Amino acid sequence: MTMTCPDATGDTDVRRLAGLDLFTGADRALLESVAARSVALEVDKGRELVREGGEAREFVVILDGHAAVSIAGVPISYVGAGSCFGEMSLIDGRGRTATVTAESSMRVVVISREDFLVLLQEPTFCMRILTMVVGRLRLANSQLAERAETGPGSPSPGSGSARSVASG
Repeated sequence: MTMTCPDATGDTDVRRLAGLDLFTGADRALLESVAARSVALEVDKGRELVREGGEAREFVVILDGHAAVSIAGVPISYVGAGSCFGEMSLIDGRGRTATVTAESSMRVVVISREDFLVLLQEPTFCMRILTMVVGRLRLANSQLAERAETGPGSPSPGSGSARSVASG
């Protein structure tokens, strides 16, 4: 990740975490655990936070600012305060699925791969991440359904666009 050094303290503020959707209603113990395993960083506009295909080294939560998400150089969405990214590659060990580039100055919370995996052992953190990922999957399914309704047609079973869960 190409970011500047942490601010003077580098500490993650528990109150700022509590104000994010990911941590809404979280108890103090979880917030303190996340804060202890993360660092707040400043990111300059134009900096690439993660690169598509790159190795996953961290999970990022945006405190302030916004970034563009692109795949194969094509912007697909924008993320801002409260958004997070990086969990998929940390969980499955595969390369990053998209490039995320700061569109403004940003303040982010970064959790290393090792600390993220430790936090996943905490049921409340794991459930929050799982709920977020399921929400993204539902959104993607909805977008695919909408696209199928307006597009040239549904993919055929042999097209390779989807694979059976049973086949692995």
